[in-house]
Amino acid sequence: MKKTIFKLLLVLFLLVIYMYFLVWQNLPDELVVFEGETISMKTIFGIEINSNEEAIETYSNNSEATANESGKKTLQISLFDKLLTKNVEVDVLPKTSVIPVGNIAGVKLYTSGVLVVGMSEIEGIDNKKYKPYENTGIEEGDRITKIGETYIASTEELVECVNESNGNDIKITYIHDEESKECSIEPVQTSQDEYKLGLWVRDSAAGVGTVTFYEPSTKTFGALRTWNNRY
Repeated sequence: MKKTIFKLLLVLFLLVIYMYFLVWQNLPDELVVFEGETISMKTIFGIEINSNEEAIETYSNNSEATANESGKKTLQISLFDKLLTKNVEVDVLPKTSVIPVGNIAGVKLYTSGVLVVGMSEIEGIDNKKYKPYENTGIEEGDRITKIGETYIASTEELVECVNESNGNDIKITYIHDEESKECSIEPVQTSQDEYKLGLWVRDSAAGVGTVTFYEPSTKTFGALRTWNNRY
């Protein structure tokens, strides 16, 4: 009989520990809230929210708090107010009011350099297939900023520089993951006066969308749009 009771108590103890572990595991590591917004977390008996910052007010139920000041804040999650189990980083955004708009607007964005949006095999003047971009390190999403010592601001400038190479190796400077890199590519002649790299590029994106809101203090806006890409 005593063994049975002991086993039941052990199972109950393990279930309680597991339940506390699940609650603790589901608590977030980071939160983004607006100033004055109540932060509410699902806790159980013994798991409490605390803060040493005056800008954060915690409530008597120990599962809610309010951030009364914008900025980076920290909440401490403790067990029975004794054992610190984890910190929750809270990014408190200032309260703001926006004006709903709903007007249709046209938008055009220009890239710094030209954006690589695709790659394709090309056929040379000798009717052979080439991929001059292979093993250069250039990938879709990279931005070409220079050819040789010439800064590139448009697709037209890129085409002009490539054609002026007469098929000789050209040094390309491009941006990959915010890092400037260089490579060499030998353009392929596709007609009497035309050379290509096998790269699809664009220097701008245009679209029509709906301006959904306007924020007067920062003069920023949000919009839903559909882009018509230029390649």
